[in-house]
Amino acid sequence: MKVKESWASKIGVILAVAGSAVGLGNFLRFPGQVAQNGGGTFMIPYFVAFVLLGIPLMWIEWSIGRFGGMFGHSTLPAMYQRLTGKKNAKYLGIFGLILPFVVLCYYTYI
Repeated sequence: MKVKESWASKIGVILAVAGSAVGLGNFLRFPGQVAQNGGGTFMIPYFVAFVLLGIPLMWIEWSIGRFGGMFGHSTLPAMYQRLTGKKNAKYLGIFGLILPFVVLCYYTYI
């Protein structure tokens, strides 16, 4: 019998998702650096964008992962195909795998 892994608490899942989506450097160091260098007013749109964009996108990503996991899918292409019911949707999910790699290559080069 296969034992299904699970999180110990909901708060642990939320903190893990928030940490991976936002990044500790962005969340902890950036506001201090901005305020120290005279850009404290920028923090208002920063926090508005975090609340209006960051948190909802985190919930969407979490929901897609949980939905795909219910059917045993652990990759983005398979989840997209399951969500839409169309065979070609998996090719859209491939962008979710390729795009972060391209960004990684770009930042490594810089």
